[in-house]
Amino acid sequence: MSEKVAYANPGPLGLAGFALTTFVLSVHNAGLVPAGIHAMVPLALFYGGLAQLIAGVLEMKTGNTFGLVAFVSYGAFWIALATLVVMGVYLKVISGADFGAALGLTLLSWTIFTAIMTIVAVKHGPYLGTLFVSLLVTFILLVIGHYSGAAAITRIGGWLGIFVAGVAWYMVWQGLEAQLKAAK
Repeated sequence: MSEKVAYANPGPLGLAGFALTTFVLSVHNAGLVPAGIHAMVPLALFYGGLAQLIAGVLEMKTGNTFGLVAFVSYGAFWIALATLVVMGVYLKVISGADFGAALGLTLLSWTIFTAIMTIVAVKHGPYLGTLFVSLLVTFILLVIGHYSGAAAITRIGGWLGIFVAGVAWYMVWQGLEAQLKAAK
């Protein structure tokens, strides 16, 4: 007789890594802490990146394809973004113009991916839908701000990113509460 192994819900971990890293970068984008980019890089590598990758792989064990794709993809996004910033801002192996072009293409590509994820997410609950719709609008604002050079639009995108982080943190709290109730 085989025993079914029960796995913990990896969703709150993935959402927590996403929320905290998104919050820090969004505080920077909103202009509240201009040096916030320096805090974002290690968070993007390890919490937004690595922790989300781990959560995504664990989502595979639960059979949650959406969670797998979302957490692995956005974990990889954070690692790639941090690597781009390190290469362009700190190591200067990418020139300023090339860094700007690479960042713009990165933002545009992730806007397209987020649009696809949003189409699926809005069908599966108000919080997930709110998270992805607001994330999509955040990416759109960041792309417009980047390509137009309009710092005000980037700041608005930063404020909306702070909202995105808040929604994700709410979902973390809900996931942890549900797990604790189920464990009783």
